[in-house]
Amino acid sequence: MTATLRLVGPLKEYAHGQSELSVAPGLSVRATLARLGIPPEVVALVVVNEEHQTKDYILQDQDIVRVLAVIGGG
Repeated sequence: MTATLRLVGPLKEYAHGQSELSVAPGLSVRATLARLGIPPEVVALVVVNEEHQTKDYILQDQDIVRVLAVIGGG
């Protein structure tokens, strides 16, 4: 049983350039990010199965999760 985590933009750097990772269900998005070494605070948007969710969403088997980074500028 797995969920798919899709990293968008600069978040791929935390996964050595990979844009898609298989992750275990049962943890929150926040906990999953932390386990992968991705600081949850750099994630601005979580989309699960094409629906906006919070980082507290608990991953389910076969979820497709896209996470987008905070973008700075000035």
